[in-house]
Amino acid sequence: MTVTALPLEAPPAASAYRRFIARGLHWPVIIVCLLAIPVIAGGYLAYKATHDPTFAIESDYYRKAVAWDATMAQEQANAKLGWTAAATTQRAGDKLDVAVQLADKAGAVVPAATVHLDGFFLARSQEVQGADAVLGADGRYHALLALPHAGLHEVRMRASRGTDVFTAQWRLDVGH
Repeated sequence: MTVTALPLEAPPAASAYRRFIARGLHWPVIIVCLLAIPVIAGGYLAYKATHDPTFAIESDYYRKAVAWDATMAQEQANAKLGWTAAATTQRAGDKLDVAVQLADKAGAVVPAATVHLDGFFLARSQEVQGADAVLGADGRYHALLALPHAGLHEVRMRASRGTDVFTAQWRLDVGH
């Protein structure tokens, strides 16, 4: 029997990964990663909680609460003034045309009033849009608000003529 001798080869060099594992350096990396997960998750959740467009706090809520008597006085002034207001909406491209029929005690259109409207989609109540309304040929005050969503909207109006001030607000269901 003949035996053939093959030259001896050096064992393959250990990869960097195997040396890393063999030295036990993977454990600190695993611990750091496990500790980083709740920190990253907490940061993400804090960001989402503070940047949620569906959540809003009423602007100047404290001032409005302190001025509750003034709000009630405005309600009495509205009743004494006898004006009435009705709002309708219609799509105008990606905007919302809000038309307000403003009438005095006799039912006639209130001319030369300064009318301002603020509106927002209830599911995005941080995004309040405002515009001054102008009296149209149809006898209604019109304002275009950048409210592209369909659904329930809140519209607040402030109309003034001379020393008379009238306020109203509506919840309007807007389709596409």
